Amino acid sequence: MDYYVQNILNSNVYLKKYLRENSSLYKELIRNPEFIYKLNDIMKKNYKLTIPDKLEKIKNDINMINSLMDVLK
Repeated sequence: MDYYVQNILNSNVYLKKYLRENSSLYKELIRNPEFIYKLNDIMKKNYKLTIPDKLEKIKNDINMINSLMDVLK
């Protein structure tokens, strides 16, 4: 495996975890080192780490806090 790809994997815990869970992707990554960028996008969608997902989570948290404040009134 390419040193650059190994460095990216070692620096990103989620990416490393996703690759271990989906070990069939190792083959593609070894054959095509540029696949690391696509793999990163796939991982973010799977673990819901994209910006829209984060915004949705924040929105849900705010709604929950508002509901709690209404109950406490």
